[in-house]
Amino acid sequence: MAYTGVDLINSTISNYVREGKFIDNVSSRVPFLNWLRKSGSFKPWTGNGKQIEEPAFKNLVTGNTQSLDPYDEVVIRPSENSALVPYTRKVIRHPIVISEEEMEQNSGREQMIDLVDSKMMIAELSFASDLETMLFGDGTGNSGKDLLGLEAFIPNTSNSGTFAGYDRSAAANAWIRCSTASGAKTTSAFDNLRAKMSNLTNTLSRGAMRPELYLTDQTVYEGYETLCYGKYMPTDKTGAIDLGFQGDLTFRGKPVVFGDSAIATASKMYLLNATAFKFRVMGLKKSEDSPFEIEGPFDRKPDQAAMAWLLSLKGALTLNFFRNVGALYSIT
Repeated sequence: MAYTGVDLINSTISNYVREGKFIDNVSSRVPFLNWLRKSGSFKPWTGNGKQIEEPAFKNLVTGNTQSLDPYDEVVIRPSENSALVPYTRKVIRHPIVISEEEMEQNSGREQMIDLVDSKMMIAELSFASDLETMLFGDGTGNSGKDLLGLEAFIPNTSNSGTFAGYDRSAAANAWIRCSTASGAKTTSAFDNLRAKMSNLTNTLSRGAMRPELYLTDQTVYEGYETLCYGKYMPTDKTGAIDLGFQGDLTFRGKPVVFGDSAIATASKMYLLNATAFKFRVMGLKKSEDSPFEIEGPFDRKPDQAAMAWLLSLKGALTLNFFRNVGALYSIT
C-alpha cells in the first residue's frame, strides 16, 4: 500500500500525543491540571465498568496505639477509618478534522507537518479551556456528562445535600464535608483576605500536611496582589524600577494562581493538597505518561470530504481526603 498524506498525518498526530507534547502544552495552560501532574496525582485506572471506587479517609481512629509492658496483652481491633466513594468515569473527546482540500494544498511533507502542528495548537487551546472549565465545575454540565470538578467537592456549604450517595447533612458523614468560610470584606476591598487565608490554612493543616495550592479567579488574584505591593522588597537595582511581580504569587511559600477559565462560583479561592486528589485515567501506565489517546482516522465521506481523528481522555478526578481541602467564598 502506498504511503499517503493520511499516513503522515496519522503518524505525526500519534507521535505528538505519545511523546507528551500535547499534555505538556495543555497542562501548561491549566494551572490546576499542571499542579496535579507535577505532584504525581495522575494515576492509572484499569477497572471495568463506569465506576471508579476510591477509598476515602473517614475518621481519625485513636487508642489503637498501645503502650505495653513485656507481658501485656495487645488489644487487636480494626480501624474503621475509610469508605469507598464511587466516581463515574467520564469520556472527553476533541475532534481534529482535516479536509481533502487542505491535504491537497499541503501535499509536501514539511507543509503537511506544519498543517498538523497548526491543527494541534488549536486543539490544545480549545481542549485546555474546556477541560479547565470542567475541573472548576460541579459535573452537571452537558447533562451531567462533564468531569466532576472542584465545585462538586467543595461547595460553599458542604453540610447539606449529597455527594456520591452520601448525605452530607448526616453527622456520621461529616468526613465527606470540606471546610469553607466567607472572605467578604469588612470595610475596604480584600481587607479580610489574608487573615481568612491564614485561618483556613491552619484549619486544613495537620502537621506537615497543609494546603499546597491556592487556586482562584483573576479578580481575587489581583486583589491578593494589591495586598502584596507594600511588602515588595526589591533585591537588586533592576527590581527597584519594576512595579510588578514576576511569576506566580505565593502564600506561606505555596503558589497562588488563577486559571484562564472562570471559576464556577465567582470570588472563590480553593485551598488544595495534592495527596487528597487522584486524576484516574484509563490506559495510563505511570503518572508521567500522556493521559490522552488517539482514535481514528475516520473517513467522513459522504457527509464531508475530510478525515477526522479524536483526542480522547477517559477517567475521573477523585478526592479521598475531604478534611484536607477547603475554600473561601464571597471574597470581596
